[in-house]
Amino acid sequence: MGMELPLFPLHLVLFPGRQLPLHVFEVRYRRMLADCLEGGRRFGVVAIRAGRAEGGGASEIFSVGTVAEIEHVAELPDGRSDIVTRGSRRFRVREVLEPAPYLRARVDLLEDGPTGPQDAARARRLRELLVPYLASLGAPGELLARVPSDPDGLAYLAAAAAQVEVPEQQRLLELDSTAARLDATLRLLRREAGLMKHFGTVGSLRPPGPGGAELN
Repeated sequence: MGMELPLFPLHLVLFPGRQLPLHVFEVRYRRMLADCLEGGRRFGVVAIRAGRAEGGGASEIFSVGTVAEIEHVAELPDGRSDIVTRGSRRFRVREVLEPAPYLRARVDLLEDGPTGPQDAARARRLRELLVPYLASLGAPGELLARVPSDPDGLAYLAAAAAQVEVPEQQRLLELDSTAARLDATLRLLRREAGLMKHFGTVGSLRPPGPGGAELN
């Protein structure tokens, strides 16, 4: 069973609900984009464990990633494209297939466990930490006003906003329940808030770049 997905190995973690702009310029990724637009308008984003983004299957990737739904495509005159995607479902790679010409895999979609009353209380505590944390990173007031209160969306936003390295964000993505992710992000933000109190802000909230992340 499972489903087949084209894969993009990138040096980042995409979380469900979060937007990801990408700049597509390499020939094989143009081909992948064309195939996606003719099909389900989606592909899988997986973080690179070791190696470079170049070379398709040459990189060592993490086994859990996120389906990226293509929301907008702007084609450029020279064949490149700027696209906007949004993370939807998590998945686990079951089998990596031969590149043709890009990396593909058979994957199983993952479900988060159901939320309960205790998760709502966890979410309230997390939101009380997340809003000032985002403000300290330079987030504008209109963004702070839109911070969700629902446990699932809040946990994924907090995980995406945390100024930590890819392996730590990957561990948050791989957690199988909203309760576990809420607890983990609470601990993480408390730790980060303590570091910022003593050493000052070392990061800033910003998009990957004017054209999004580079697909090399």
